[in-house]
Amino acid sequence: MYISSLSIKNYRNFGDEEFTIPLKPFTAIIGENNIGKSNLLESIGLILSQDITMFKKRMLDIEDINYKTKETFKKQVANLVFMDDLKGIEEKIKFPEVKVEIVLEDMDDDQLAVVGDWFFEPTFTKAKLTYLFRPRPGFKKSDWINQQKEKLAKLHKERHIESKKLYEYVDFPIEQYEYIIYGGDNPANKCDPYFLRMLKLEVLDALRDAKRELKANGEYKLLYRILNKDYDTDFVGIRTLLENLNEEIKQNEKLQQIKRELTHYLDRVSLVNSVEQNNIDFNFSSPEISEILKKLSLIYGQEPISIERNGLGKNNLLFISLVLSHLASQTENKSPLIFRVIGIEEPEAHLHPHSQKHLAHNLSDISKVETLDSDEGIQKNGESGIKKDTQIIVTSHSTHITTSIDLENLVVLYKDKGKLDYHYILDGFKDNREGREHIRYLKKYIDATNSSMFFARKLILVEGISEQILIPTFFKLLYGQTLERIGCNIINVNGLAFKPFLEVIKNGYFIKCGVVTDKDKGTHMENRADELKKKYDGDIIKIEFNEETFEKEILKFNQKGKGKDILLKVFQKLRPKLFIDFSPNWDSEINIDEYFGKIKEAKSDFAFFLQEELQENHDGFEIPEYIKRILKFIMEENDGEKQEN
Repeated sequence: MYISSLSIKNYRNFGDEEFTIPLKPFTAIIGENNIGKSNLLESIGLILSQDITMFKKRMLDIEDINYKTKETFKKQVANLVFMDDLKGIEEKIKFPEVKVEIVLEDMDDDQLAVVGDWFFEPTFTKAKLTYLFRPRPGFKKSDWINQQKEKLAKLHKERHIESKKLYEYVDFPIEQYEYIIYGGDNPANKCDPYFLRMLKLEVLDALRDAKRELKANGEYKLLYRILNKDYDTDFVGIRTLLENLNEEIKQNEKLQQIKRELTHYLDRVSLVNSVEQNNIDFNFSSPEISEILKKLSLIYGQEPISIERNGLGKNNLLFISLVLSHLASQTENKSPLIFRVIGIEEPEAHLHPHSQKHLAHNLSDISKVETLDSDEGIQKNGESGIKKDTQIIVTSHSTHITTSIDLENLVVLYKDKGKLDYHYILDGFKDNREGREHIRYLKKYIDATNSSMFFARKLILVEGISEQILIPTFFKLLYGQTLERIGCNIINVNGLAFKPFLEVIKNGYFIKCGVVTDKDKGTHMENRADELKKKYDGDIIKIEFNEETFEKEILKFNQKGKGKDILLKVFQKLRPKLFIDFSPNWDSEINIDEYFGKIKEAKSDFAFFLQEELQENHDGFEIPEYIKRILKFIMEENDGEKQEN
């Protein structure tokens, strides 16, 4: 079983227009900061119970209700101040409701027995659970509206509060709200808490303090909460050992000697009392198991060191492993459990890139069943299968994480014209031979560098290192700011095919993409640029190309004048010996073929030295026109950007 669809309305940054996103048994979510990734995970916790991670209360605070929705509601109420007839007004005022809905499917027989009352469609293959935070049935809305109207009218008259600011003084009636969780489509079909507790959510949040949580010296620490579950049977042996210490204490000669001496002096300093004798003894007071557990902490390494001395990265891995190992071992029926969602925010925290990749490769395996040898704790006979009781949702900002998981499971959250939306990276590819070839190509060649395209809304695709080095410099010369400042990434496809990348962009969430390529006139690739322009050039994608190569185009636009002087300095750095021979011949203008012939095998060095020169002095340097057109296209705002800004 897994959550196949999640819908959210009016919860935090999710607005009054319901947001619905399909989910998979393993889903990786990326997106810019404050886009709603954490809120998406936490919204599931309003329905599903939590076990060992921190409890998320289902009664919401005012801040949990979408700001714009509250503002619209308050403005509706404030407008009533200038209305005389309020008859039927409570039907017109829309009191905000927070709604979270999950759809469950692919259930096994045990799960079907639990969700039987939650089906909502005729095939009985999908179940639905809904969290609804709403005004309670007994709330007298008309009385509340009249009270607010009277208060606002008084403020307007006596304190001269401007009518347009009156809404700020409306008191949101949060104390009159309640929540219900119901199954199917009928709000009257409230979920039985017994069955609801069989569905769990555990979230490892981004701000986890691994060092703090890996010590059990407090009731709210993660290690303690894990150890403290069902300890009545699990730690009987430890308790028995501690109680046996009393026998050892009674036989210890040193303690008996101290006892005799203590009794002797107590008799001397105490009053004689025939009723109460000075009988003393030593006894080991066996503490409660919960107190014993608080004394435990983890150590790590071949030469064990304490958690306090361990590195942040290793502690983060220990923290994740502690939770996952506990959840994976929940098969002993200590408490009924049929389904669990595990949410992991930013698993890359404090990890080396290699560790990030290794972790990402293994996260999807959490949903696989492994048969462990009870004595050795190792996989037995290689037996494995798919667990139908576990779903994984990961959020990340790491290109190493995103390139180490299946692109089928990667989804981006973004805003389009101010509206929150989602896009699965491989959505839109045709289910034909060409589409499948593009997908195979992307899975093979997407790496941590070019996967940064998924973290931007504007892109410039180039085919070589020279363009990658110089185009950001050209942009800064033209517009006085960096490409990063406008949310644009430059992606070097390293001479590979543009088409698979352009398919992602065409089908995706990008605002604009510029493509800079070479015509390669006179070669077998001569028609490639024209074909790309014919197929992809449009409002979202703009393709520009030169006649031959990027370097020759730079030489052509700076063959004379001050631009020539800059290029000569570059040549002198790059080819100091040849400079002596050729520079006299280029006194009036550069011979393009000669110059290019001498730098052809060192294009990246040429780009690097030119970048250095332009940073020091760019006076008189001319940027090729086709590059200017691409940069202008990227810089222009479109309707979506204007609404977002």
